[in-house]
Amino acid sequence: MTPTPASTSTPTFDGATQLAAVSRSVRMQELDGHDGVVITLTQTFAAKRSALWSAATEIARLAQWFAPVDGSLRQGGTYQVQDNAHGHITGCHAPDSFTATWEYDGEHSHIEVLFAKVDETHATLTLEHHSPTDEETWPKFGVGATGIGWDLSFASLAHHLATGTSVPLETTSWVQSEDTRVFLVLSAEAWADASIAAGSDEADARAAQKRTTDAYLDGLNASRKEVEGEILEE
Repeated sequence: MTPTPASTSTPTFDGATQLAAVSRSVRMQELDGHDGVVITLTQTFAAKRSALWSAATEIARLAQWFAPVDGSLRQGGTYQVQDNAHGHITGCHAPDSFTATWEYDGEHSHIEVLFAKVDETHATLTLEHHSPTDEETWPKFGVGATGIGWDLSFASLAHHLATGTSVPLETTSWVQSEDTRVFLVLSAEAWADASIAAGSDEADARAAQKRTTDAYLDGLNASRKEVEGEILEE
């Protein structure tokens, strides 16, 4: 696969407003006979349901806001997200929903994505990610470890639909801006809030929030150093 080239311009994007547009919930649910958690994100977009379905299910469109994807995006097909998850399409009911396994770094989970028409110009996207609660990652990072990544994806989709941009938000210079740091901090806080609302111990959820925030910010700082090093080399 060919990596998506980074954009040199910084897009105008209000991360706080985007985060507020997403509804989040958390529930504990058994997964394949083991303890599991389901995180749900829901957002209404200014787009027809058919346009939202196309953006989320066509390989060419996914590369414009999510990531390059290889495979066959049909029921029974397989897929590989560049430098990320792979899996099988387990169900497809266009333009209402699809389900897929989500396999990454040895962890097996699955997603369900729902598309609902609001009116002629608006549609709602709901994503549920069903994951196991392992004894190492879950107590340390909680739901934010997965939730922040999906918040970034929803943000990129919103930006793509609003502006028609053809590269994922995370590949632009926005990731080097202070706005990104604020976005990550607020996203981690929002997921801790959702976890507490679902019954998690508040002290544990806030401790996980801090560890997850620090991990994402460390990754962001490392990325910034790489970019700065490339600029100096030039």
